Amino acid sequence: AGEKLFPARSFNLDFHSVPYFGEHPVVERHFVSARSRRQPSVLVFVAQDADSRAFGYANADLRKGDEADEIFRFIEFWERTHGERPSHLVFDSRLTTYANLARLDGMDITFMTLRRRSPKLLKEVVTLPRSAWRTVELDVPARKFKTPRVYEQTVRLAGRSFRQLYILDLGHDEPTILLTNEHRQSAAKLITRYAQRMLIENALSDAVR
Repeated sequence: AGEKLFPARSFNLDFHSVPYFGEHPVVERHFVSARSRRQPSVLVFVAQDADSRAFGYANADLRKGDEADEIFRFIEFWERTHGERPSHLVFDSRLTTYANLARLDGMDITFMTLRRRSPKLLKEVVTLPRSAWRTVELDVPARKFKTPRVYEQTVRLAGRSFRQLYILDLGHDEPTILLTNEHRQSAAKLITRYAQRMLIENALSDAVR
């Protein structure tokens, strides 16, 4: 057998709003990040193979209220067409719900995502003693911020236990809060992998422009 087009070891998932300039009455308004405002647009869900950088799935037939479950339509599509479920998914905090994260965990699908920075979580970060943090080194030579500080804990959400990482000194004013059901990988590898997900947003923005 020849080499697979999609190694399918890991996928980056995202939504993207493509501006619509016609007058079709059914087109809804979504937030368009490139324009920093809501306007008529087509909401597209995409899945990018992390190794090949190719897009293996896209769906533009989405309506408001359907977004959180689109991740399972992708999983069903991949299993139907490739005979197995995707094993590793990476996405941001807006893609789905905590209940759906618990469902992914029950399906033995590994995921990495971010948590939204709620006032409660931000308070936890600032009240942690300096001794609670440890510094890790990222093996990314071109990256400017390579030695973030990390605090790890186990949290329960929607009845399941997950690994949560507070991350400082990544080049942002506010902490990054990483949530995953991956318990074997080191913190440095988790942070590096999530940073690679940003490539999908850059590629999509370039395509739209």
